[in-house]
Amino acid sequence: MKKEVTRVEIDLKKIFLTPPNNRREKITLLVMMVVLFVMFFGPICFSDMHPVKAIALSCVPALSVSWGWIVLLRSLFRKSEFCR
Repeated sequence: MKKEVTRVEIDLKKIFLTPPNNRREKITLLVMMVVLFVMFFGPICFSDMHPVKAIALSCVPALSVSWGWIVLLRSLFRKSEFCR
């Protein structure tokens, strides 16, 4: 017995632009942002850079990478919610 393959289109706008709506996503996003901020801020804090500029430079990649992680997890584990 062969299984029939069904093709599903994923709504990319919805998967990328929907804010985290359950507790697990919010906690995952917060933990990833904190961990990545510490990773990116660590080397910068020992430089002669102004602290506000160092914080801004650390926030940008932390936010983008953690949001990308959420999108990846959504596409892997919650595909049915983001189908067209």
